Amino acid sequence: MTFYLVIFCALWGIFLVSAVRGETIASLEFVALAIFVVVAGQRFETGNDWLIYRDHYLALQQFGLSGGDNPQFPEFEPLYVLSAWLSGKLFSFQTFLFIVTAFNGLVLFRFARFWGASFAGVAAVYYAWIYLATQMATTRYSLAMSFIFIALMCVLEGRKVLAYLLILLATGFHFFSLAFLPIVFLLHRKLNLRLAIFTLIGGFLCVHLVLAAVGAGALDWMPFSEKIVFYLSQATVPQISMGSLGYIVLNLAFFLWVMTSGGDGDKLELVRWSVFYLIFFQVAAWMLPVLWNRVQIFVVIIQACVLSKYIVERQNLVVIFAGALLSLATLTRSLSDPAFISYVPYQSFWVDKVLMNDARADGEDRFYQAIEENRAR
Repeated sequence: MTFYLVIFCALWGIFLVSAVRGETIASLEFVALAIFVVVAGQRFETGNDWLIYRDHYLALQQFGLSGGDNPQFPEFEPLYVLSAWLSGKLFSFQTFLFIVTAFNGLVLFRFARFWGASFAGVAAVYYAWIYLATQMATTRYSLAMSFIFIALMCVLEGRKVLAYLLILLATGFHFFSLAFLPIVFLLHRKLNLRLAIFTLIGGFLCVHLVLAAVGAGALDWMPFSEKIVFYLSQATVPQISMGSLGYIVLNLAFFLWVMTSGGDGDKLELVRWSVFYLIFFQVAAWMLPVLWNRVQIFVVIIQACVLSKYIVERQNLVVIFAGALLSLATLTRSLSDPAFISYVPYQSFWVDKVLMNDARADGEDRFYQAIEENRAR
């Protein structure tokens, strides 16, 4: 766990310098970007899902595009399969991981700059809350999210057609990208508390009716119904945890803050709709954290941009220390979870495998142990 805490301190330390000075420092911003890319980009047998992605990557190299058509692999989206297959013609799996992380980091850097926020601040929040679950696990979804954020920049610049094309492109890497179309549709509609309350109640009823109908087999004709059935049978939780309740309260507080803050414009409406969208999923689909966790990845980035910009502009050290403590608690809670055994210890491909040649040989064992821990919840 020590390695992850050192990275945490480095990112928050860089952000603290910007907060104290009241401005972003270009050289430190690039240092934060380098940390973001290198930690996940050169990981070796560390994190969730790496074994499945590695074996799938190797199968594509050995058997061509049909190599992934095997029951041992989940159904990967076509653009991801094509990208992995093309990459396999030139690069090893480790290089592929680095390229993916570098692309994601550059997109996030561009989005932070577009928002007028410090990337160091965005990366510091991102690292504690969702970095492990995205950059070191869900390769396809992390790529899809990058295209979603490029699409958001296009929407905010008035290039809607390109934005919709990019969302379709993101869907080629992960089907859940379609879930963010409502935010794009509603971006120019003003959200108020009354509309939010009625939407939350109505949505709660509709979601539960749809889930009941899918579970009964009445909507087998609906696209992705088999995915929903799988989640209902394998990924539901019997009751909401205290941690999830606390997170809902935290998001409600953030939502009320942005709803009552002054100002106008598309960026503010994007923040409001995004946070509300997460709350909607947390309340309406509380029994399926696998769904709202994916929305969380999107929303945390928006929230990180807002907080990073707010802290630097106002040089608010109280907020940065409160945010750092809350983020530290989140990170240590994750790393202390037995299901995160595949992350600890962290292993570097360049250092542990290439230079020192003393990488641990229990990566696969820890991978399967993490799966069993998740199933036992």
